[in-house]
Amino acid sequence: MAGKNNINRTGSSPKNMRNVIIIVAVCAVLFLAGLMAPSVKEKITDMAGSNYNVNKYIEVGDYKSLNVSIAVTQDDIDAEIDDLREQNTIYEQLGGTVADGDMVYADIVGYVNGRRADDTCANDYVIIGSGDWVSGFEEALIGAKTGKTAEFTIPVPMGTYGNKSIDGHDVQFKVKVEYICGDSIIPEYNDDFVQSVSEYNTTDEYNEYLRQKLLKENEADKGDFAWTDFLDICKVKEYPGDMMEEARKVVLQGYYDMAVVYGCSKEEVFKQFGYDSEEDFKETDLEELAQDTVKENLAAQALADLEKITYTEKEYNEVADEEYSYNQDEYSSKEEYEKDNEQVLKDEVLMKTVKNWLAENLSFDTGV
Repeated sequence: MAGKNNINRTGSSPKNMRNVIIIVAVCAVLFLAGLMAPSVKEKITDMAGSNYNVNKYIEVGDYKSLNVSIAVTQDDIDAEIDDLREQNTIYEQLGGTVADGDMVYADIVGYVNGRRADDTCANDYVIIGSGDWVSGFEEALIGAKTGKTAEFTIPVPMGTYGNKSIDGHDVQFKVKVEYICGDSIIPEYNDDFVQSVSEYNTTDEYNEYLRQKLLKENEADKGDFAWTDFLDICKVKEYPGDMMEEARKVVLQGYYDMAVVYGCSKEEVFKQFGYDSEEDFKETDLEELAQDTVKENLAAQALADLEKITYTEKEYNEVADEEYSYNQDEYSSKEEYEKDNEQVLKDEVLMKTVKNWLAENLSFDTGV
């Protein structure tokens, strides 16, 4: 059955939402600043004659001498183990009446117009008062008794589930509170635990499995590792004023768009990210995010110019097809989607191509 994220008001953790917004901002600023790739059939050339001479604004370090580490550290393995233990945490099961601040384990079933809506159904933990769930859901459980089923109706905002048969409708919930959670019981990491959750017999065997798994993932993502190291040796000499102005607007717009998608106010969106208000965000992080965005744009174009990195129409279409598959519900056709998003798609394929070039041409240390 569907889990908590299908009822969660944001549908994503604040960290993931922030990453999405930054990625969108990167693409959009490239479009607005005129630093995009030319026609997908053309090669990327230097910036002479364009709006910007990229070399005036960014200094690229000695990237060919980089030795990028993709080695798996003990901290990486420990983080995986801690996550596994957390996933298998259980709680003391208490009876009684649900109060504000309690965490409960519940069997949740939702109905729209009398018909069961599978996307609303879950067996999950609910922290009363956390604000993680759709507005009104947690409050409706206050006073519910363990072992009993609470029934209530909640209006679900657009964008909550990503399902048109649910979003914008009243959902009739039947929620059985199985128990109120007491003290957490986190399992010890030992051979018995490993045997209970895997096919391995000892912690040493499981540690080696984790090492190999993480190394494989790092190798698949080595373009991202290389991009991070490449950015570190790039130095922005000057942030173009008009690019910064547009970057600020686009970063903010990312938050505004998120509010529309998830059916909440702008202020609520900023609070989801841990800010007191939009003004708090502007005063603390907006300038830095805008600078990061501009730096990435300048660095990508600078490397493309230096190495004459190109992409093909086929590569462009692969990205366009994939992105359209995520957005097809909002457009009548792929052609309409591409028309509205052509420049953003070009920016995305440029960044992908640059990272692929780094993955293929730099040296990597696996730690083996």
